[in-house]
Amino acid sequence: MFLFIPLICGAQNFDSNYDSNPAHQGLYCPKCHNFSVAPIKRKEFFTFWYIPIIPLYWGKQLRCNICNWRQDFKNEEELNRVVNEQKNFHNGNNNTSINADSYYQK
Repeated sequence: MFLFIPLICGAQNFDSNYDSNPAHQGLYCPKCHNFSVAPIKRKEFFTFWYIPIIPLYWGKQLRCNICNWRQDFKNEEELNRVVNEQKNFHNGNNNTSINADSYYQK
């Protein structure tokens, strides 16, 4: 008798908030042009029967909640640089020309 047992495998993301600092929330998204980017801690695993087995990615990213745009960042200094460059832009002071591509990689 032949017994069929399906093998369910894939990749699963485990995202969590990077921190609760309100200055890190509502950053500008260069893709959809909304103020919806926030830093996250992201872990991606290969799963077998919904059990995480092998880590595929482990790091910190900026993520847009609307269009799901993502950009890696390495440390707190790099995140603070992005926040400081966006202060005038977010407050409506467009006298300074902020180019989103200058600190976001494509």
